[in-house]
Amino acid sequence: MLKKILFTTLIFIMFCNFNLLSETGIGMIPVSNFITGRFNFTVSEDFINLKKYGIPCSGDIYLLKETADALKLMLDDFKKEHKNINIYIVSGTRNFYTQKKIWDEKWLGKRKVSGVNDITKITNPMQRALKILEYSSMPGTSRHHWGTDFDINKLTNSYYEKGEGKIIYQWLVQNASNYGFAQPFKNDRTEGYNEEKWHWSYTPLSKQFLKTWNEIYKKDPSQFNKKGMFEGSDKVGHLSYVYVNAISPECK
Repeated sequence: MLKKILFTTLIFIMFCNFNLLSETGIGMIPVSNFITGRFNFTVSEDFINLKKYGIPCSGDIYLLKETADALKLMLDDFKKEHKNINIYIVSGTRNFYTQKKIWDEKWLGKRKVSGVNDITKITNPMQRALKILEYSSMPGTSRHHWGTDFDINKLTNSYYEKGEGKIIYQWLVQNASNYGFAQPFKNDRTEGYNEEKWHWSYTPLSKQFLKTWNEIYKKDPSQFNKKGMFEGSDKVGHLSYVYVNAISPECK
C-alpha cells in the first residue's frame, strides 16, 4: 500500500510539473518551489535581467521573459505618447528568502512599517500581522515570487494622484490590459492588502500561477503556517489564503 501511495504521489507531482512547465516555459524548477518562491531566479534561464534587456529600472531586477517582453512593448508605446515622462521598474521578482527578510525585519521592528512608530509595541500577533499585511506579503505568498509582478516609480498612492504620476497611472488604467497587465490591488475589494497603484501583474501567466498556488495550499495548508517558517507564522500563517486571493477581478 505504501509503495502504491508513493507511486501515485510521484505521478501527481510529475503531472503538475509537466502542466506548469509546458504552459509557461519555466525551466525544471519543482512546481511547489517555484510558486512559493524557493528558488534562485538569477540563475534561471527563464528569467531576464531588465537592465540588460533595456527596460529602465533601479538596479538588477528580474522578471520572466514573457513578462519582460510584454512590459517592454508597453513601455515603448507609453514613451511614444509621453516622451518626457519615464516609467521605471523599482521591484520585480523576489524569492521566499528575500520576502522572509522583509517580513521578519518588519515584525521585529528593524524595518519601518507604514503608519507605525514602533511595531513591537503591538503585542497581539494578529494585530501586528494585519498592520504589516497592509502592504507586505508573508513569505511563500507574494505574487512577486512568480516573475509576473513588478512595482513602478514610487511606492506611494499619492504620487499617482497628480503630475507625472497621475499621467502614468491614468495611461496604465486605460491601456495596460492591451498588453496583458492589470493592477491586483485596487479599491474594489473588501479585504486584503491596501490599494497599490504602483503594482502591476502580467495576467496571462499570473492567473495560472494563482490557480496552482491555491491547489498547493488546499493540498497542505500547514506548509504556510508551520512554526519557524517566518516570524509569527504559526499564529498568522492561516491568513495567507485570504490575502493571496483578495485581488481585483481581472487578476483572477
